[in-house]
Amino acid sequence: MTGAAYRLEDDFCRLALYVSLKGVATPTASAILTSLDGKRHCVIDTRVWAALWRLGYFEEEKERFQPDDYVKIVDIVRQMADETDFTTAEIGYALFAYDVVHREGNLH
Repeated sequence: MTGAAYRLEDDFCRLALYVSLKGVATPTASAILTSLDGKRHCVIDTRVWAALWRLGYFEEEKERFQPDDYVKIVDIVRQMADETDFTTAEIGYALFAYDVVHREGNLH
């Protein structure tokens, strides 16, 4: 599956291929992509979305993600990476940590 995914050039299609596997949701698929190429990908989840929401990138919080949500997030994170000396994966991890520090109340 990984070989087939990496023959695809479109991030949405790669993610959708992984998500088509039983038991693989978008956050897990993003982790697979990140483990294979941390310069271009990042792990996404509720905390990363929430951090970007707090920073004004999104109008609402979210708890469930689809491949198109990943594309929205990774575009923003790649732009942040381009403006710094950090990889896309490192920015994603930093956003996760940002939410850990700034979240009030429960995660869900």
